[in-house]
Amino acid sequence: MDWYVIEYLYPNAFKRFTSTMFPNVGVVSLSTLGLYDSKKLYQFFDKEGVYLTIEMYNPHQWVFTISLKNGIVFGPTQDSRTNREETETDGFLECFKILNKII
Repeated sequence: MDWYVIEYLYPNAFKRFTSTMFPNVGVVSLSTLGLYDSKKLYQFFDKEGVYLTIEMYNPHQWVFTISLKNGIVFGPTQDSRTNREETETDGFLECFKILNKII
């Protein structure tokens, strides 16, 4: 996950993320987020009403779908990835994009 891109392209969503997930300490450096467990992003986006779902069509074809708390659904994506990790990274990037628009 490229946190520099997220901070630059989606500043409002990134600010919400840092204030929610690191309320007392904040983020000292973006390079420290490289070690952040991306599975915790599911919890963050669930609280924000942006739900990411990963699906495997076959072992080498993974896609994601994003649902909002108001029932709007985006996806599944037209492009697929070969593994779950790449699909999650793309999905979370899209979640930041959507959250940035909502805020």
